[in-house]
Amino acid sequence: MNHGRWWLLVFLGLPVTSSAQDPHIQRLGQELHSSDAGIRRQAAIALGRVSFPQSALLLRQALPQERDVAIRLEIVRGLRNIVFMRYPGYPEALIGLGEAAGSGVEPDELVRLRATEALWEAAEKDLLDPIPFLRRNLADTGQRLRLSAVAMLRKLGTPRTVDPLGEAALDPTQPEAVRLAAVKALGAVSLADPGPAGQAVVRANLRTTALLGLPALQDSASLEQRHARQIAYLAQLARDPASNATLTLQAVRSIGQVKHKSAIPVLRELAASHRDPAIRKQATRVLSHVLARQYE
Repeated sequence: MNHGRWWLLVFLGLPVTSSAQDPHIQRLGQELHSSDAGIRRQAAIALGRVSFPQSALLLRQALPQERDVAIRLEIVRGLRNIVFMRYPGYPEALIGLGEAAGSGVEPDELVRLRATEALWEAAEKDLLDPIPFLRRNLADTGQRLRLSAVAMLRKLGTPRTVDPLGEAALDPTQPEAVRLAAVKALGAVSLADPGPAGQAVVRANLRTTALLGLPALQDSASLEQRHARQIAYLAQLARDPASNATLTLQAVRSIGQVKHKSAIPVLRELAASHRDPAIRKQATRVLSHVLARQYE
């Protein structure tokens, strides 16, 4: 067995101290530059398990120099493990994942996707704000990453996701699949009205927090503002003569999911004068639902 590989396999079972510059960790860092791909892979795995700032920094530094995609994926997995376990090196690991998720550093789309997924997991643990890196991914060279960013923004569903989704929906340089996904996300349930059951929860929250003298978890004013922002983007897309029938029809459907009163003018306009009869019919149907909603 190759001596370097034997040393790495032994190291995987050894306890490691947390000194700032542990010589064992430094040795693993050197093995990340071995001519043997198997040794480099084992070094990446071992450093991901050590999980100190020193190991995270070594993984981060090795990533742009590694030519083997499989080993770069292993490095990303190691950085993810450090973050997931909230080991001492996780702030440095987050920086490494941020770099790996960008096309300026990482040329492979799958590696960028895995790094983005790891960042999303970190965001769900409140370790970072996901909006900046998702915005960046909306300009990624790969459509897969852009669609993934839209899906994550849709899942996040906070008021701050409305603008990046709206901008992507209106951007004529985006692939149509991305724009269509963004239009659908603007009308998604997570961004729209919570429904009868959700409304009851909101009202109960308002009553309870008022009795306790605490700020409400969700207030009607913020919900109104969010819905108005959604409608503003969807209305702009629907009114744009450059928008094709598929995008416009989906915009009208998304407006119907939001059901906010600010949509009434654009729906009346589309129902009365749009050149496509299918869009006129859909706008008329949605308009009746929105108007009925005002009298519920």
